[in-house]
Amino acid sequence: MLSFTWQRSFAFFNLFLAVLVANSTFCFSAKVYVVYMGSKSNDQDQDNILKQNHQMLVEVNRGSIEQAKASHIYSYKHGFKGFAAKLTEEQAYQISKMEGVVSVFPNSKRMLHTTHSWDFMGLLDDETMENMGYSNKNQENVIIGIIDTGIWPESPSFRDTDMPPVPRRWKGRCQIGEAFNASSCNRKVIGARYYMSGYEAEEGSDKKVSFRSARDSAGHGSHTASTAAGRYVADMNYKGLAAGKARGGAPMARIAVYKTCWNSGCYDVDLLAAFDDAIRDGVHIISLSLGPQSPQGDYFNDAISVASFHAARHGVLVVASAGNEGTPGSATNLAPWIITVAAGSTDRDFTSDIILGNGVNIKGDSLSLLEMNASRRTIPASEAFAGYFTPYQSR
Repeated sequence: MLSFTWQRSFAFFNLFLAVLVANSTFCFSAKVYVVYMGSKSNDQDQDNILKQNHQMLVEVNRGSIEQAKASHIYSYKHGFKGFAAKLTEEQAYQISKMEGVVSVFPNSKRMLHTTHSWDFMGLLDDETMENMGYSNKNQENVIIGIIDTGIWPESPSFRDTDMPPVPRRWKGRCQIGEAFNASSCNRKVIGARYYMSGYEAEEGSDKKVSFRSARDSAGHGSHTASTAAGRYVADMNYKGLAAGKARGGAPMARIAVYKTCWNSGCYDVDLLAAFDDAIRDGVHIISLSLGPQSPQGDYFNDAISVASFHAARHGVLVVASAGNEGTPGSATNLAPWIITVAAGSTDRDFTSDIILGNGVNIKGDSLSLLEMNASRRTIPASEAFAGYFTPYQSR
């Protein structure tokens, strides 16, 4: 009897050890995978998606509900279908062959994407802009046409210090207008035009606009122009905030400005005129960070698609933004003859501190330069809502 009890205990011990080893082996060999299962239909119930995920994990875990639950990490059931789980290579392969699975791939580590585009491309942080063994010193012969809200020519990003004379092939002009004269152009900003016939036809010629000229009142055109070809500036800051260095992708390249965008937007007929002039003027690249509302119409009814096609036929590279909406199907400027560039994220913080009377420091984001010379008391939100501020301000 004693011998039988001992044998049964030994058998249970071996079984426990085998399970322990199996589980340990699984833990060491399993990795996190993403199981992508495509789009979610509007009528698809979230509970059914979860049930399907659970059944798939149970199947590859040999019917073990406990192991299936232990391996599960996330379920994706709102914008798309799928799940994340710890799986062995064999399990990942088995799931990849199941019905409804689009792909199974490892949980790779990603690095932050920032606005340091030129660092990412391997461009050095100086005027020479050498690129991994390829010289960019002939960039002063490249002319970039910027179709946007104009330019602020006095910005240090557009100075022409040490730049050679304007290329002989240039056929453009520096159009005189409000707060913009012939001296506003230089060897950096070699041309400037503005277009508002389409704008006035739609909104009236008596409507007030800021600067009936190529001068930029919105800042957007100056921003995009300096991003593409701004000169190297060693001490950039916003009223003392965010101090640092800045430069465009090709700081010695020339800029030609085509202002087509006004207070309410940019009209097709003005855009087409700008493209037409830019092609004739002799630009090498046309850059525009604007586009239609999504969804984009067919190529034959889209001014940018039509104009950029003809620009490409004349050897002009067109680079355009993809749009800012960020929803499925919202990308625009999708014609295959355009280089369409998506937006990036930023790693810059504009911080401001609030120091309470007990010494607690609350850090937040702010561009305000105001400082309090005396202490102020804090009030509860309910008190603010009771008449001190509007409901919007007291949120």
